[in-house]
Amino acid sequence: MISGIVTTMLLLLFVGLWVWAWQPRLRSGFEATARLAVDDGVPAGEALNGDDPNNARTNA
Repeated sequence: MISGIVTTMLLLLFVGLWVWAWQPRLRSGFEATARLAVDDGVPAGEALNGDDPNNARTNA
């Protein structure tokens, strides 16, 4: 009895998360996140380590 309730709750949780993840309004954010691993460029307003002369940290 308890295992059936737990299974049903987990199934509903899975379906709820699946529906949330496939919402059209979230698509652009997911696509941008997926591109992070393959983008070679630096996002606007950010500098690579060592490119910023105001960076107080040193590579020791």
